[in-house]
Amino acid sequence: MKFAVVGNLTIDIIKGTKRPGGGVYYSALALSKFADVTIYTKIGPDYPKEWLGEIEEFAEVVAFRGNLTTTFSLSYSGDERVIKVISKGEVFTQDELETIGEKNVIINPVANEIKSEHVELFRRPSLDIQGFVRNLSWKVELKDIEGGFLEKAFVVHASKEEYSRIRNPGMPDVLAITNGVKEGKIITKDEEITFMPEVVNTQDPTGAGDCFLALLTYGINKYKLQEALNFAIKETAEFLRARKRKSI
Repeated sequence: MKFAVVGNLTIDIIKGTKRPGGGVYYSALALSKFADVTIYTKIGPDYPKEWLGEIEEFAEVVAFRGNLTTTFSLSYSGDERVIKVISKGEVFTQDELETIGEKNVIINPVANEIKSEHVELFRRPSLDIQGFVRNLSWKVELKDIEGGFLEKAFVVHASKEEYSRIRNPGMPDVLAITNGVKEGKIITKDEEITFMPEVVNTQDPTGAGDCFLALLTYGINKYKLQEALNFAIKETAEFLRARKRKSI
């Protein structure tokens, strides 16, 4: 199975250390264990070339060039996360998005780089809400948006807080609403499933939602819904544990 993951790679600064980030980075990293992945991204000349080499070990990268890379400084306090904006990358053009030919597409923006009207360029893509509801000034905050475009999607992931900012949401095939380590929901036109994430004791949960979206999308293409959900929960927890082991 082959997937395209679309959105901006970022430079993340966490505890003074720069590292690769962005929803597409984490989605592709988790998904590459099970499928062939191509990342479509827009980055500037400031994006480290050695990072691209490391990413290309697990995913193909198609990089549209811009003037700047999206750069964030992230800090955590308990369940709270503050994201400061150092620089904002550029928006994908429609021409760039129309070059993406894969059947399975996951749209995972971080900084409004993909417009809601561009969702319909793809056939039932999966997507993460985060990059559509963000308002970027000196830090990342949330804004209200019209959500009719969600009905054009296959799997949609949002945090509970993000989903509360959607007005008149369209209904995708599968809606996944997570709430950190608390109870989440999977909603379809036929059923609603509540679930608990597998708790991993980590001070850095960055990317967990991005992994969950990608793994759930893959799982639904392969298994029945409950089995796909169990798979996504298990593998997201394994991703967090693996990163925790690596940081020790």
